[in-house]
Amino acid sequence: MTRALERVAAFVLADPQSVLFKSITELAEEAQSSEASVIRFCRELGYPGFQNFKLALAHELATLQQPVATATPGDVVQELVDTARIALDETQRLLDRKVIADVSSLLLSARHVEIFGVAASAITAQYLEYKLARLGISAHIARDSHLATMASATAAAADLYILVSTSGSTIDTLRVAENAHARGARIVGITNRTKSPLAAICDFVLLASSPETPLTGGAFQSKISQLLIVDAIASTITKLDPARLETIKDTAESVSDRNI
Repeated sequence: MTRALERVAAFVLADPQSVLFKSITELAEEAQSSEASVIRFCRELGYPGFQNFKLALAHELATLQQPVATATPGDVVQELVDTARIALDETQRLLDRKVIADVSSLLLSARHVEIFGVAASAITAQYLEYKLARLGISAHIARDSHLATMASATAAAADLYILVSTSGSTIDTLRVAENAHARGARIVGITNRTKSPLAAICDFVLLASSPETPLTGGAFQSKISQLLIVDAIASTITKLDPARLETIKDTAESVSDRNI
């Protein structure tokens, strides 16, 4: 291997577990190499790209992964609770309170709010749409990537786009971000990776803990970290505009007759 590829190989051998949670940009920087060298490294080993290499590495390491230590070994529920607690503590440490306040203010003033995420990230996007509806803030969420891309092609400077991507590298989400950014819209990213293509485009980044491996997409700890961010935004909106508390009451009453 060349020296650049040797540095990548040495980093992977020294800490293979951490590679599962890194983007190609993060690995390149920490291995003192380049993204092109990381790709060449993967191809030298017979993989078409970085994600293919990570998937193979995840399979290789799967039997070595140890669960979070608990007071009751084998208690799956307790293991999940302990993992979630760690993820929430880390997320609250990572979150910039000013960014939460800025995003909340934008939600109160934006001409149009567009939300988008795919696969497991779509769950977080739908939850955000629901929380905003309870607050009387109308937001649109595209359930189809082509519709989301078309909508972003007509974005305006007064619009706000909130894009959810755990990896920050999902192609459909990036396309929406690039289109909307090019037309002057403000872009907010909810992601678990600081150094990702999505984070590089966004005006505001809300960082959740617990990035995922190729084998743990949609993991509980990743989702609960993102849901914490959504609730933090909703709570901040009610502090900035206390009248929204009355809106919550009104929206609750509007469906009260749906309960038996």
